[in-house]
Amino acid sequence: MHELPRPQSCTHPTAACHGCRAEMREAALREAPGKPIVLLRPAPVTVRSAPATALAYTVTDVLIEWEADSGYHLRWEASWLVRRVQATGAAMAGHEAHQLQEAV
Repeated sequence: MHELPRPQSCTHPTAACHGCRAEMREAALREAPGKPIVLLRPAPVTVRSAPATALAYTVTDVLIEWEADSGYHLRWEASWLVRRVQATGAAMAGHEAHQLQEAV
């Protein structure tokens, strides 16, 4: 899967640029690799053993975001590469857990 680029007009540091993140998410949803798109509450996942956050999913892919030393990253990943992280305690309600389980 290809990573979605930051908007060319962004001159902010990636960690502080919430407007650009929202713009990137909107672009990612428009370029989804399938329909329908189901939006999730941000949920912790791992992709190739790296921590990330799941934002949405289609039948075949999951939209994930993560922070790294090189900044903010966002891309669609094949659902078979994404594994949910078990939340402890009451951090994840049963409904949210069910939605995420369907996503991955």
